[in-house]
Amino acid sequence: MVEKLTAALPETGRLAVMLNNLGGVSVAEMAILTRELANTPLQARIDWLIGPASLVTALDMKGFSLTAIVLEESIEKALLSDVETASWQKPVQPRTINVVPSTLDSARVDFTPSANPQVGDYVAQVTGALIDLEEHLNALDAKVGDGDTGSTFAAGAREIAERLERQQLPLNDLPTLFALIGERLTVVMGGSSGVLMSIFFTAAGQKLGQGASVAEALNAGLEQMKFYGGADEGDRTMIDALQPALAALLAEPENLQAAFAAAQAGADRTCQSSKAGAGRASYLNSDSLLGNMDPAPTRWRWCLRRWRNAKPSPVALRLPGDVTPPNSRSGKA
Repeated sequence: MVEKLTAALPETGRLAVMLNNLGGVSVAEMAILTRELANTPLQARIDWLIGPASLVTALDMKGFSLTAIVLEESIEKALLSDVETASWQKPVQPRTINVVPSTLDSARVDFTPSANPQVGDYVAQVTGALIDLEEHLNALDAKVGDGDTGSTFAAGAREIAERLERQQLPLNDLPTLFALIGERLTVVMGGSSGVLMSIFFTAAGQKLGQGASVAEALNAGLEQMKFYGGADEGDRTMIDALQPALAALLAEPENLQAAFAAAQAGADRTCQSSKAGAGRASYLNSDSLLGNMDPAPTRWRWCLRRWRNAKPSPVALRLPGDVTPPNSRSGKA
């Protein structure tokens, strides 16, 4: 089609091109056509692109059209003028995509595996809880989401649990442990959950490196997750359980029972909420939400339930005295 169009055009001159959906082509297919147009010799002459859009259509018409016009000053001015027609799409100037080299390899966490039975037990408790809850969380999510949150978090938990079993975690270096968990979760879990958990653990690890307690570090992770994710308490997300639980921990670091009770109360409140401010649940009507517990805060409630009988409290931990200095770490995640 482009070859025929080019043959009918003058050999030189700037062009405006309209890529029109005749009515029955999907958005994804029109995007593919736009990319193909950008890879033709005609692209070098296109100053303005109109579309892809449904501009000249017919009922259930499958196909597209490509129209080109040689630009003169008066024609270009007319094309760029404001109009009242709602379906008209203003021309855009095609631009070359700026490809930025990946920095993923250089951002990987350097670490030396180390042993700490106490920390290892805490990690095992949390990963075990998430793995055991996979089907239960999926069932909850099927009512208010897409039914896969249990599998998503279980995948992240299995990754960390397998590293624990292979003794490939820096258990005696809490800042690096949290940073490594953040890195692995964004890779293994994927989606928005993986990104949010990565933000949470990475920020918490940085705070631990500054000498904060675990409770203070987790709260710093929560604040960063709220900042970048945009959700807050009351939006039917994990924050509904996590925020009150961490508030309780900051007040009484040794009292995991109080934190568990706060997380449970936060999770239970989602049953009484008929509106979600974030996440997949925000797409649902109030009848679908009311009476159904959100799976996100439920995760934290069960993790804290596993932790509450631990002695000493994991959130009372501070950095071990023999932490590996940052400049002497080795190994790659």
